[in-house]
Amino acid sequence: MSAFELQHVKTGSDHLHLARDDKNNVFSVSLRTTPMNSTGVAHVLEHVALCGSHKFPVRDPFFKMLDRSMATFMNAMTGADYTVYPFSTQNEKDFQNLLSVYLDAVFYPRLQKLDFLQEGWRLEHEINTDPDSPIVFKGVVFNEMKGVMADPSYLYGTSMQSKLLPDHTYGVCSGGNPANIPQLTWEELKDFHAGHYHPSNARFITYGDLPLENHLKFINEKVMINFDKIDPGTEVPLQSRWNNSRSATIQCAPDDMAANQEKQTTYSKSFILPEVSDIFESFTAAMICNLLIDGPASPFYKTLIESGMGSDYSPMTGYHSHQKEAVFSIGLQGINQDDASKLDQIIRDTFVETAKNGFSSERIDAMLHRLELQHKHQSSQFGLGLTFNLMPIWQHGTDPIQALKVDSIVKQFRQHLKTDDQFLQKKCTEYFLTNTHHLNLTMTPDPEYKASLEKREKAQLESMLDNLSHEDKTKVYEQAVFFWAKASQFVLHNLVVALNKGSINQMHQTSHKTIFCKYETPVITCVQPTNGVTYFNAVLPVNGLRGDLMPYLPLFCEVFTQMGTHTTDYVTFSQREDLVTGGLSASATSSCFYGDSMTSETSVRLSSHCLDRNVSSMFDLWGELFREVNMNDTTRLQTLIRQRAQELANSVSFSGHLFAMKSAARPLAPSAGYSEQFGGLTQVNFMKQIADSDDIDDIIMKLNEIALYVLRNNKDAVSRFALHATPHAMSEATTSLTKFVENIQLSDVVGKSKAVNHLSKYIGPIYRVFFKYLFSINLLFSIPNRTFHDLPLPVNFTSMCIATNTPYSHADNPALRLLARLITTKFLHKQIREKGGAYGGGAKHGDDGIFRFYSYRDPNNWKTIQAFKDGVKWALNGDFDQENIDEAKLAIFQSIDSPVSPCNRGLNIFNSGLYDVTIQQHRDRLLDVAKDELVDVAMKYLKEPKASSVVIIGPQEKSMRNTS
Repeated sequence: MSAFELQHVKTGSDHLHLARDDKNNVFSVSLRTTPMNSTGVAHVLEHVALCGSHKFPVRDPFFKMLDRSMATFMNAMTGADYTVYPFSTQNEKDFQNLLSVYLDAVFYPRLQKLDFLQEGWRLEHEINTDPDSPIVFKGVVFNEMKGVMADPSYLYGTSMQSKLLPDHTYGVCSGGNPANIPQLTWEELKDFHAGHYHPSNARFITYGDLPLENHLKFINEKVMINFDKIDPGTEVPLQSRWNNSRSATIQCAPDDMAANQEKQTTYSKSFILPEVSDIFESFTAAMICNLLIDGPASPFYKTLIESGMGSDYSPMTGYHSHQKEAVFSIGLQGINQDDASKLDQIIRDTFVETAKNGFSSERIDAMLHRLELQHKHQSSQFGLGLTFNLMPIWQHGTDPIQALKVDSIVKQFRQHLKTDDQFLQKKCTEYFLTNTHHLNLTMTPDPEYKASLEKREKAQLESMLDNLSHEDKTKVYEQAVFFWAKASQFVLHNLVVALNKGSINQMHQTSHKTIFCKYETPVITCVQPTNGVTYFNAVLPVNGLRGDLMPYLPLFCEVFTQMGTHTTDYVTFSQREDLVTGGLSASATSSCFYGDSMTSETSVRLSSHCLDRNVSSMFDLWGELFREVNMNDTTRLQTLIRQRAQELANSVSFSGHLFAMKSAARPLAPSAGYSEQFGGLTQVNFMKQIADSDDIDDIIMKLNEIALYVLRNNKDAVSRFALHATPHAMSEATTSLTKFVENIQLSDVVGKSKAVNHLSKYIGPIYRVFFKYLFSINLLFSIPNRTFHDLPLPVNFTSMCIATNTPYSHADNPALRLLARLITTKFLHKQIREKGGAYGGGAKHGDDGIFRFYSYRDPNNWKTIQAFKDGVKWALNGDFDQENIDEAKLAIFQSIDSPVSPCNRGLNIFNSGLYDVTIQQHRDRLLDVAKDELVDVAMKYLKEPKASSVVIIGPQEKSMRNTS
């Protein structure tokens, strides 16, 4: 890869180009945005800028482009001191189209008041058509931030930053505090754009194989020639340092999902560290912080996590470099409030001990090995990841090209260690022991927290209404009438650039793979340019596992690689793991057979990767786990259980739509049922009970039973393995895998021979070989199922699922998949986001034969469910044309043809038994879907479904109780 940094003479704008042989080209423009209040002006502007521009004067050209492009990524994001607009695509014409839309949106947005009201906030009658209904706050960002601020982890993180760095822009909530958002005016939004969205305040990044000259010419002609250099005045000053530490306490809502309701306090110490512009200092600080907290051999893991005082590290624990000055935070969540002072002393003592004794050479080597492996690993969005890593630090003066020279930075670090054996100890003292600028932050649960927020919002609303005359209130109603009329208007799509259906490749891109059998076990090898890294995957089917053990399977997978073995304790095993691999992982999954949605495979999936030189050592670790895993360490197991329970509980408020969809889909297909049991609200509640249980011996017994079944006695299933490596490394990798398979003796060879008697006839029957023992179930469809999960959230997450029983290879699956996209973009986006004020919503049809509707951070509940049903009516009426269909196909193929990293190529047959010919048939059907087919499948499957389910996660309301 070659890197070029340039500066535009006329405007002073900076441009970084990363030239690499990668067709997935990336563009990003970032602006330093430094709000000085919590009205969310930068966040609202990010939304409104994408609602139409001078060249593209239509509502939401950004969302229109989602269906008129082959983009592999499109988004916009607001950080604490920056706003960034990135995209990536593999199509050159698409790149130019998107570049045109993005540049116009950023530098020439219309910023219409209607869009401000929609995206930011507005006063409107609760029932917009009824002037006698109460007036309430509405708006996409307003509702989004109500949901965000309800997440205790986010609340804690943003409070920590604002109190540790209070002097300038970090002292406010850039996303917007719902209590302050209604103070933002349209005029202030336009002023903020004028002061911040200027080329002199912008940094551009381009990446990929397209020529730099073309990028520069286009950006110059479309933007730069119209601007002159200015001083934007957005430089963030250094935080003035404190002479003494400070303490603060905040409140949050109690967590109903917490395992121990008496231990819900969070406490941490946070330190301001050197500027991120100093590359070597930042690297050193990041290394020390990671050494302090990562893995069971780290000092804080031993003194905090294993103390049993709390459930997990506090939110924001770790090193953070997205600000001008870096921050390190360390603490615990899930503690007794009375233990905060004790915890503080433990943290102090740990810093003292580390500053005295430092870190072992093995741990330092393991951390540097991890860095080397991360440097070599190639993700499917390598360029985008590079852009996201460089952009925040580049904003604050870091030399981006020097930051890319990781090898020289590591060499310099090693040299410091060699010449000064006290180097890290001195830095620990400097960063933590003599650093007086640190914050002690406590967060405690308040049973009245939610009520107090509602009371404050009500008072704020009443204050606004008291200042409105009768005429003003009439205007509120008239404004809503105008708003909804505009939102319902037909959009001239031809004003937005677009690719056409011809841009879609007709053929599925295949990867060469070799399939063979070793010791009665199928193995797939795929030679790929993996940059010196070998990747291993395994699937161990467990359909025969006893039903009472199934709920424990995710916990088994979580702890399997973290408990150590009977010959190696977990600390030593973890250190060996870090020295030779990128980590060993296991997960519980359930997937349906591509030809039958009522047939599923439930399995334990293993994965790991390593540098080619360590492949034998990697399989030695797996072999030791299979033969000697130790599930009997009570203290270690309880620690891991507390962590998993806490992580699951924390995820609900952030990913509520996923939990809603899983819950609604659960009764409709066996794979969906197991997926919900393994990762839905059922698992959240199960882990809450487990974490609160006193019977650890029973849990250990069940985990040992699962280990015995999965690793030893599963005679009724055929495990399968996959390897990805470079040509020169594949032979050694295959030899090591063969030795591993021979040694672990997964199950009785005679029994397994019966399961693989078709191995000599791979073409066709191989799916029956890989998936011989699938689980089939016939569900008794009954009346539609409705479930409400009452959680103390200010917004809703809703889902309605319909069983179609049309899995991947079914002739109607492509049409249903396409129909879901049409309903999302042509109907639900307008109803749920533009009119309803939710952050997002849509529909999707899965390979498991389930049609899913969902909404995210939604102020409505049953109104949204009705919108789902109206979406079906819309589809039945055929209220779409051929252009809409072609756009939906483009959007579908964005996902199908998205970049695949070398380590994941050719895994279709391994993961789900899908041959390339089946994938091509599905692709052909998608390309050929016509309008009459879409109406037909809506009539056949959605109008009067045989089975459906509705789930709402959110606050209990009168409208809920009054709905039958």
